[in-house]
Amino acid sequence: MRWSRMSGNARGAILMLFNALIYSIMVLIIKSASSDVPLFVIMFFTVAMQLLFVGGRSFRRVGPLLVAGERRAAHILRATALISSMLAGFYSVTALPLAISTSLSFSKAMFVTLFEALILAETVGPWRWVSVLIGFTGVIILSAPGGMEAIAVAGVAAGIISAAAAALGAILTRRLASDPSEVLLLNQSLIGTLVLAPLAFWTWQAIDLPTFGLLVLTGLLSVVGNTSMIAALRMGEASALAPVDFSRAIFAGIIGYLAFEETPGPAALVGMSIIVVGALMSLRQR
Repeated sequence: MRWSRMSGNARGAILMLFNALIYSIMVLIIKSASSDVPLFVIMFFTVAMQLLFVGGRSFRRVGPLLVAGERRAAHILRATALISSMLAGFYSVTALPLAISTSLSFSKAMFVTLFEALILAETVGPWRWVSVLIGFTGVIILSAPGGMEAIAVAGVAAGIISAAAAALGAILTRRLASDPSEVLLLNQSLIGTLVLAPLAFWTWQAIDLPTFGLLVLTGLLSVVGNTSMIAALRMGEASALAPVDFSRAIFAGIIGYLAFEETPGPAALVGMSIIVVGALMSLRQR
């Protein structure tokens, strides 16, 4: 009864907060398992579990659309962008403190602004261009050599690449918005599984039963997280829910400190804060 009496934005915010928590738990598992399991194997389990659960539920209904249609190339490009984002993002998680890798992912909002202007030829107001400059200033502070703390340059680069690829995936998702959501999810998980299967086989190594269970759990959490995010966006307004996603930085900071004793230094905290401010500013329409 209480749930039904809440406004759509309030229910959406709770679901988005739940999604942020699920994402943070996934990151914890990935970072913990990365010392024993190759990155390609972790990614394969994540997308293969998505394919198993999403495909098993709706493959018969939308299966023909996976191999037909005028927009097949756009689906392949979208899936490629999202898989690339996942690969770079997973590497960033393993190479950087969780709070820093999570903050870098917020630069996706700035890349979306860039791609809207460059790819979609949409008019972008001066306020959002300022947000892009502010956000990338934070990225520069995080990656500046000789700063107050040593940060893996490759990890920062991977985080930026992941955010850019995710932004491209978001732009392509907008172009494919008229297609059923099942088609988008199935294309993404099917193409990802096909691409990652040989890479996982090539880098495969023995996995004990507890680690295997964690990898399966990562895939399940991915399905739950995506489902909660979709439900949140259906209940509430995207502009109202977007700031809730920044709670991932709080969860990442807490988990990083408790699980890995990670404590970002002053320079990292300044850079992370500037990225968040830039991302929040980019939510404005002008």
